[in-house]
Amino acid sequence: MRILLGNSKSIILLILAIILCSYTSYTTAQIRVLSHNEEVDYNGVLPRIWDSKTYDDGTMVVRIIRKNATSSINKYLCFYELFSLRIINLDGTVVEKDLNLGIQALNYCVFQTSNELFSEFLRYYPTTKNQLLITYYNATDINNPSTYVEWGMVMDLDGNVYSRSPIGLPFIDNNLRLPIPIARIQPNINVEKGFLRIIKNQNNNIDWQQFRIETNGTITRLTFGELVIYGETSVAVVSMNTVDEGYAIAFGNTTNSFNATNPLAPLSQLFILPIGYNQNPGLPLLLYQTPIPNIAFVTIFCNIAYVGVGQICTLTATTTQGGAPIGTAPTTQSQNFYIKINFLSSGSVSSFQVINRNLPVENGSNFWKVNSLNFGGYLLSNIATVGPNQFGIYGFLFDEYSENPVNWGFPEPEPIGTKGVYQILPNNTLLVSQLETSNSWQFQVIDLPKFDANRDKGYSNLNVESTFPSIQSTINSNIKNITINFYDPVDISNGRLSVYQVINNQPYLRQHITETSCTVSSDGRTINANILDSTFSSSNGNYYVTMDNSFVVDRAYKEPLLGIRDNIWTFNIVEQKKVPFAPSTNGLLRLTPQGTNYFDSLTSNQQNSFFNTLLNDISNAVPVPRSRLTSIERTQVDFSVNEKQYLISIGIKETRSDNEPSVAAIVSNLNTMVLNKDQTPINDGLASQYLDATYGFNPAPNLWEKYKYRLLGVFLIVGLLIVLFLFAQRRDSNGNNIAVLQLGLIIFDLVLDIAFVSSNAKDVPILYIPSVLFVTLPIGINTILAFYIITQENTRPKFYQWFTAHGKVASVFTVLSGADIEALNILHSNLAGFPFFRAPFSDDAKSKIFWGACLNIFTEDIPQVVVQILYRELTVSYDNLIPLLTLISSCVNLTINIIGRLYQATNRLRSNHSNVSNDDDTDDFGGLVPASSDTSSAKKDLEKLEEGLDGVLNKSFNASNGNLGNDLNKNQNKGMTFLRRMVSRKE
Repeated sequence: MRILLGNSKSIILLILAIILCSYTSYTTAQIRVLSHNEEVDYNGVLPRIWDSKTYDDGTMVVRIIRKNATSSINKYLCFYELFSLRIINLDGTVVEKDLNLGIQALNYCVFQTSNELFSEFLRYYPTTKNQLLITYYNATDINNPSTYVEWGMVMDLDGNVYSRSPIGLPFIDNNLRLPIPIARIQPNINVEKGFLRIIKNQNNNIDWQQFRIETNGTITRLTFGELVIYGETSVAVVSMNTVDEGYAIAFGNTTNSFNATNPLAPLSQLFILPIGYNQNPGLPLLLYQTPIPNIAFVTIFCNIAYVGVGQICTLTATTTQGGAPIGTAPTTQSQNFYIKINFLSSGSVSSFQVINRNLPVENGSNFWKVNSLNFGGYLLSNIATVGPNQFGIYGFLFDEYSENPVNWGFPEPEPIGTKGVYQILPNNTLLVSQLETSNSWQFQVIDLPKFDANRDKGYSNLNVESTFPSIQSTINSNIKNITINFYDPVDISNGRLSVYQVINNQPYLRQHITETSCTVSSDGRTINANILDSTFSSSNGNYYVTMDNSFVVDRAYKEPLLGIRDNIWTFNIVEQKKVPFAPSTNGLLRLTPQGTNYFDSLTSNQQNSFFNTLLNDISNAVPVPRSRLTSIERTQVDFSVNEKQYLISIGIKETRSDNEPSVAAIVSNLNTMVLNKDQTPINDGLASQYLDATYGFNPAPNLWEKYKYRLLGVFLIVGLLIVLFLFAQRRDSNGNNIAVLQLGLIIFDLVLDIAFVSSNAKDVPILYIPSVLFVTLPIGINTILAFYIITQENTRPKFYQWFTAHGKVASVFTVLSGADIEALNILHSNLAGFPFFRAPFSDDAKSKIFWGACLNIFTEDIPQVVVQILYRELTVSYDNLIPLLTLISSCVNLTINIIGRLYQATNRLRSNHSNVSNDDDTDDFGGLVPASSDTSSAKKDLEKLEEGLDGVLNKSFNASNGNLGNDLNKNQNKGMTFLRRMVSRKE
């Protein structure tokens, strides 16, 4: 084998590079300074950084104090009675907030106990964005420790107080006769779910309470209890939040009582008490125990395991010499080591590791504090005195696997302020406060290394590999799914994804996505979630997606995994084409049976407020400007369902602004949101939660599209009546042929009245009885009057002769006159020249018909129009064809009848004045036909002439023979027709 010596150097360098790349390399970070000059100078009193907290997004809230030399005595250190906060935004800008809390002066003092630690009454904790939980003490007698009570205050960063509530009692040191504020507040990992408060009671046990902060800021106590601790000495008790959005209390028991007869009996034990959210716990679970004597669990640090699954507790164990007291600080003869225990929410231990790490700097007077880092590894820190009134912090970094510490980038020691405040941000940035020497303060800032940086893809979650849409991407609004890819297989749990739209820096929830809308790939590494059409409907909108901490569980351990916080998974929607203009519209929503009962239980004023609250809920959910939503503030029972449910009308105003959603978009989005309200903010509204998800939002329909076949039927009937009118005119133009239309209107109005009463009158209960009354009462009156008129007319021979020949027609119109007495006028209208429409009514009968028609205006026409108008005003849904046609028909009938009666009354007055008789004075609509004074006598003479000629011709033609008779019959018929026409014209 030949070896090319010329390439040997390159090969060696390549192998060396591969070896170096196989080890993680951490470079020294650059130290930066964040400083701020105070706006107000308090006569040379220096500002001190006293505390620091951070919101989930990394915004810091720093408390600044100034010493009040007048009230500070001995071991009591008091401050100016001002709650001074400095908000450090993500861009490094600082906002000063000096707030007056309205609390007792004792809260602005701290004191030192025997262990030289400060005991302070006033503390604060970030909750939801821009809000704080502030804990403080009230005392009715500051000299009597039994009168002290701890209170909780919810306040925003502008000083607006939402609530104040007592949350517990202090621990009272019977030797010092002092209340010791040693209660610990543990915020939930999901700050919206509140916090856990633990405190040692007078029996040396632990009292615990769960609290929730409501959306209006009030504090509600949930579950509570007492943790009884057994053993000679309890060296440490800590609380922690868990990934499943619950809590846990970890505590260690250590005893000196070695039992020679039972050498394996545990002398040191670590327990965990899991407390589910708003649940009562079971018994404490044992995580670790050892029978080895002279070992003390000095400190316990617990946190969520950001790498892997579950939670992690790190114990600082110290080997003691002989009978050294348990729980005392380690001496030079003591040896410290660490026990790292990973456990699941169920209490099962997933891993156990004993770490014998010798730190480059040992401080025998204090213990090392363990801080878990979000991107793997942890920081061990120790604050010590380095000179007169000077303090320094030592720090070392460790990853999850190596035994060797990593330089953290600061010098050893790094100077730190008097209180020893330092803050680790969610992005692994470390800020260390500095000693103040002027009217300013500052932090030294450094970026800690990310030990698992290869798994960090920008989601602040080392379990998430990628997503669609990706971070800061731009997508189309028509996508139907979003996906999340994980490094390890997962299963969907009981959490959810939430999609928000950001408008003017304010997030608006668009959709909740639960497990029912998600699928998991076969390998368990990809979650696919369905998106509603309303979610990404906003053109050029900014969105982000959050993932609950318990949305998925690790497939191997069944342990909840961390989620994705706000404003991390962000993306944009591309600008869409302009939506065509749509006019204002109305639509219907329906309350659930429970919502209907709730609405009925409200007072009148509360019901009015309910509509306003509902519009506010819809405005926030869609979202749409509140000014574009209206309501008539009325309800209507929906009789299409079995249970009582109210319909509510909502109006949506049009807009021509390109920056606001169109009417069509609002209608579509609102309908989708209501139909899927379990996934949308509709379900979270104070009033909108009562909307019926099976009904959606039904906009006012296009009547033509909805009823076009029925309307075509109406138009066809009208067309048929017009054809019949033209036919009647062609057959005999001298008759009052417009009676065809009158007959059609009478029948049409009767059918609509009956249909309205049977199908729509119950929509407004107070109108049902009047509707029935003003249909049946006129029918009864008209029917009785019609029978009376016909009966009276039959006493006249001439009418009786006509009635005998046309009895069926008379019967039909007698029945129709029940709808309108004017139907009797059609019988003497000479319609199309038919003889059965030439009833010889007397003047008395016509007068009765006239006055009956006048009465009908007041008993039927006017009341029905009033009922229809009230129905229109009192209903929230007026999209039914029957009420609309009934209103039109009633108005037309009323108008025609009033005008007709006025014409007829005018003509009667004129006729009475001239003493003229008029036998045929009305047309089909009650109008008047002028009559000559000579017409009556001439008409009688012509009738006698017709009868005489008819008799003579009949005798003549009967005497005729066969063939000639046929021709003569034809001539007879022609002659008779001619004579009748002449008579008719003469009339």
